[in-house]
Amino acid sequence: MIERITILGGSSVYVPELVLSIISHNINVHEIVLMGRKGPKLPLVVAFCQRLADKTGFPVKISGSTDVTESVQGAKYIINHIRVGGMQARHRDEIIPPKHGMIGDETLGAGGCANALRTLPTVLKYAELIEQVNPDAIFINLSNPTAIIVEALSKYSNLNVIGVCDLPGTYIKRVADVLHSTPDELQIDYIGLNHVGWIQDVKLNRKSIMEKLLEQLEHYKENEFDLELIELFRMIPTSTACLFFHTDRVLKKQLASARTRAEILFEAEKQILKLYEDPALDEIPDLIRARNAVWYEETIAPLLQALEKKKATECVLCVRNDGAIRDLPEDASVEIPISVSSKTLQPRKMGDCPRFLRGLFQSIKESDRLIVEAVRHKSYEYALQGLSVNPLVPSLDAAKGFLDRILKEESIELH
Repeated sequence: MIERITILGGSSVYVPELVLSIISHNINVHEIVLMGRKGPKLPLVVAFCQRLADKTGFPVKISGSTDVTESVQGAKYIINHIRVGGMQARHRDEIIPPKHGMIGDETLGAGGCANALRTLPTVLKYAELIEQVNPDAIFINLSNPTAIIVEALSKYSNLNVIGVCDLPGTYIKRVADVLHSTPDELQIDYIGLNHVGWIQDVKLNRKSIMEKLLEQLEHYKENEFDLELIELFRMIPTSTACLFFHTDRVLKKQLASARTRAEILFEAEKQILKLYEDPALDEIPDLIRARNAVWYEETIAPLLQALEKKKATECVLCVRNDGAIRDLPEDASVEIPISVSSKTLQPRKMGDCPRFLRGLFQSIKESDRLIVEAVRHKSYEYALQGLSVNPLVPSLDAAKGFLDRILKEESIELH
């Protein structure tokens, strides 16, 4: 029995999907604590989650708290789900970079850097509190930008940190579907940074079937894979990894778009909250399902299951490198296959980066490192360096114009 699971950012209207995933996977937990901000949202979300649990008959208590220390005490797992600044901040990450000639994204490039500058101070503060009252907890990070958060916590805290993302599992599942197989039957050589991942090889019964897979993809009609990049590099990228190779195309599409993803979600959030006010509502509304948040059902819940089992399961996770990818610093965060069980987290040694990715990965990780140091030292110079070396930032002028603008619009302390 897990005594307690704590969800930081528990007032999100999408947390009920996470709670229901825990229940549907029959994860044996006594209490789930939703830690959120003061205001009307948290009580509504807590009450709705309890109704979901009661309807299933699952014997779990759903609690709400606005106190971090109280929330994390006794928790075996702490899931970081916070979004500092809410959807309005995500909107800025998506809409401001294109005005400076850059892709707008909450995880990568200029938007990801802005998100990190805004988010890391809160996460590092929470980490200090957790270390004081519950240092043995496993901290599972779901908040973006995952790569920078995991790297910062790995360097500047003693927490047991794991970063999770749905993209690796999504692409492994897609590959399995093409091969008319199941993910469990395949061994996937996946090498990446969070949101910048590539499938290098696919094995069945320890034999590579990558060439067979690539041949099948040549005739694949769906748009789930970037067939241009697959043909060019003979590897399979995730959708966000493709941003670095189609920058002009993506930027043009963003500039022509009438609404950002954040605006759509913000409108949905207001409608969902009104639904939660109905005390008779005891099932997930279609409006939430429309978000297609597969990371709860297909990533977080299976990870919790794996962490509770004696038999190891392989998952692709974001963790401290520690030599798993030889071309990258030991203390960098990377996204690689990990053997997960109740006893251990054992990263698979991936060797060298593919040569065509080496420079890209090193540039991204140097940008991440500098942004972490910018937060640690409240340094404008480090932040500008981090933006300037980022592969999705085209020039120093663009970096400086963007940084100066967000410092006016955000409550970020740099000097």
